[in-house]
Amino acid sequence: MDARAEILAAVDLEAALGEARINSELARTIWQLHMFADLIDEGAYVEAIIDRANPLVTPPRPELRRMLHPLGPVAIFTPSNFPLAYGVAGGDTASALAAGCPVLVKAHPSQPATSELCARILRAALATTPGGADVLQIVHGRAPETGRAVVEAAEIAAVGFTGSVAAGRALFNIAAARPEPMPFYGELGSLNPIFIGPAALAERSADIAAGLSQSVGLGAGQFCTKPGLVFVPASDAGRRFAQDLADKLDHLPNGVLLNQNISNLLGSHVDVTSHLAGVTRLTRRDNPKAPGFHVAPKLFLTDEATFLATSSVALREEHFGPVSVVVLCEPAHMPAIAGQLGGHLTGTIHASEDDREWAESMADTLALHVGRMIWNGYPTGVAVVPAMQHGGPYPSSTSSLHSAVGTTAIRRFLRPVAYQNYPDALLPDELQSDNPLGIERTIDGQRTRDGF
Repeated sequence: MDARAEILAAVDLEAALGEARINSELARTIWQLHMFADLIDEGAYVEAIIDRANPLVTPPRPELRRMLHPLGPVAIFTPSNFPLAYGVAGGDTASALAAGCPVLVKAHPSQPATSELCARILRAALATTPGGADVLQIVHGRAPETGRAVVEAAEIAAVGFTGSVAAGRALFNIAAARPEPMPFYGELGSLNPIFIGPAALAERSADIAAGLSQSVGLGAGQFCTKPGLVFVPASDAGRRFAQDLADKLDHLPNGVLLNQNISNLLGSHVDVTSHLAGVTRLTRRDNPKAPGFHVAPKLFLTDEATFLATSSVALREEHFGPVSVVVLCEPAHMPAIAGQLGGHLTGTIHASEDDREWAESMADTLALHVGRMIWNGYPTGVAVVPAMQHGGPYPSSTSSLHSAVGTTAIRRFLRPVAYQNYPDALLPDELQSDNPLGIERTIDGQRTRDGF
């Protein structure tokens, strides 16, 4: 079944992303499904561990065999910014199904047609598997009561959520307040701070500004890894960098926001930021006066004292759109400031050889507050590979122990069960002595595919 044209039309109608972006996201979505299928075939994701009995130690040790089992039915809340890669057939759904969990998807109200189409395609594929099509269900609803009902449903064993801090925290609290609390894996908001050292600024200011402008503007700034805070040395070079970045943003095309709610919230947030004492808007273009949710990139400049004195969301929370804030501050103060920023998905350091001592101090602090450390790069663009960590300390995630991207995302929907002195014939295949599945296991501390 080749539904590419139908998918392209549905996504572009509801999200206005354009053919190139949709094709790229569709490729990622398909790759994620294949990646988890390969993970299941390989089998080691169950983390089978066997410690054989030893009657000679004191006290005598029983035989223990341990593996990961599915948690149970999982509810997935899809966001608006990735209709495919994080949508009905996206990474959360793929990892939950791979774990062996039935999935109930709460479709995003901005993309009902895309959600229904993807659900139909995925259910048709699932109909050919032992679980059947009904292991995937979908529900629609714009009212908060719909989300509440999904999280409160006694049958749901875990939630995967991508969205705003306000909505995510409200649902997280509901999950925790249930008679049987359950895991709530929420990806909420992130500023993805960038710190630029003085030597790096002196050596390649224009190059950093060029790359950063593209990162801020990518996808109209509606990526969860968009850099929203940039710290540069409080110097003439730092001010020139900020103006150069603003000029480059002014030359980017206008973006299109995904829906009216995002447009309203961003407009309100930008308005508050624009009126803060000590904050200057550097970009010159206003949003075009045209039908739809068009937006021009915006850059604000402030200083260290203003930033530290301002607890307002205008500087401390994400502007969900092509907006960023440059903060002029002393390089020696940047590590301490990083320690006050809360949790983020990513943290970036731009440094040269002469910045080494400063960069080491930055890294020591920044690694405590982010899930992914980036060196001389930009945070937008998330590789779907086993080593990826997409999740960080709160509020970027409600659990920094797990990733929402890559093969380790499956661990969110699995729980360990140990079997003590269990008859071999009653054990799951993954733990039986002769290893009928041929998977890699740990036996008495050694990794092996052999049986015994």
